[in-house]
Amino acid sequence: MAQPNIDDTEFAARRQAAAKRAADEGFDALLIWSRGGHTVEAYGDVYYLTNFHSLFPVVPDTSVWASRGHAALILPVDGDPVLLTDYHDDPEDRVKVADIRTVTDLTTGTVDVLKEMGLLDKKIGLVGRQSFLVSALRRMEAAAGNQWLNLVPADDILDRLRLIKTPAEMDHLRHAARVGVMWMDATMNAIVEGNTEGDAVGEGLRVLAANGGTLQDVSIASGPNSANYFGSSGVPHWNVTRKMEVGDLVHCDQWGPVDGYYTDFARSTVIGGKPDAGQTELLEGSVAIIRHIIDGIKPGVSTFGDLYVRGQEWLAENGFANHKSTVSEIGNVFSQQFPCFGHTIGAGIEGPWIIEGETTVVEENMVLAVEALVGRPGVGAANFEENLIVHADGIELLTAPCESHRRA
Repeated sequence: MAQPNIDDTEFAARRQAAAKRAADEGFDALLIWSRGGHTVEAYGDVYYLTNFHSLFPVVPDTSVWASRGHAALILPVDGDPVLLTDYHDDPEDRVKVADIRTVTDLTTGTVDVLKEMGLLDKKIGLVGRQSFLVSALRRMEAAAGNQWLNLVPADDILDRLRLIKTPAEMDHLRHAARVGVMWMDATMNAIVEGNTEGDAVGEGLRVLAANGGTLQDVSIASGPNSANYFGSSGVPHWNVTRKMEVGDLVHCDQWGPVDGYYTDFARSTVIGGKPDAGQTELLEGSVAIIRHIIDGIKPGVSTFGDLYVRGQEWLAENGFANHKSTVSEIGNVFSQQFPCFGHTIGAGIEGPWIIEGETTVVEENMVLAVEALVGRPGVGAANFEENLIVHADGIELLTAPCESHRRA
């Protein structure tokens, strides 16, 4: 499947915009720090600005190396950026920064470059709340010695930049959704009598990998475990021993990047295609609440908090427990522990979130993942989620082609 492309000039424009915002907030530079290796949970900021993702796995520090599996971008408000990585061997020349330094100790290497650039005693905005560890800070402070290391949290700069998607990013997200539909169809087609949840996940991952995707995780739960969000605790998050049976209610949520941009949506079904009345209510309800929330999206007017209220009102009007109900009323603990109806997506699972009181206004060219898990005690739970692009004149549903839920 052909992949879209983001031009080098767009990466340069992103860095320029980030540097300008940093200057406006009184910073002399930004230090963007992201995790790499296998995990894709916190890679997005460096990737967004450089098209780089560290290939080396995240491993414990030693006397020889530190912060393996991470990368750092030093972005001065005036001057050229420097990318530091623990591993760089890319025959495809993907990285969009000219100055790349390879160091085994990312902490001391970063301090050395800050000294070289005359930035060590300046006000530096730190972007990396999900990946910058206290151990890294301590090693950097030791390497700085008597010089002042002034790191000030500045994640909001990249949060705001990444929120509104460019045409090239939207093409990437459309592509990710197309692969996501193939991934979900493969998984759902393997949710059959005699297979385990692990069998179904494996079929899906085969399709995902073959089409340029990487797993972050799969949440799947079936039969007696369907009230749960995950089918199993520990690692992996799916059951590999229990064989699924006819009549099992099964829900599946899958997320991960395809060529750097995310697909993240959910579907539910009943094995055998003959749900009983209680299962039918949940399957239809999980779709209806998402449709209801999406219908409330008015660019420039509705807030993420408004969408949350729509979801809560739908639950109340249709006799379902809500996020503030007791576990015995909801039928699952997930709705209490995740009081949310979705979030934005891009080069990661992003905010803002569709939660109570969130005042961010939904704007044109935002990309949302709208989700809900609807449950009944004694019946189980059904999950449904759609990905969409917000346009000035309406909504573009990216995951609409996946109709696996209609098998029920």
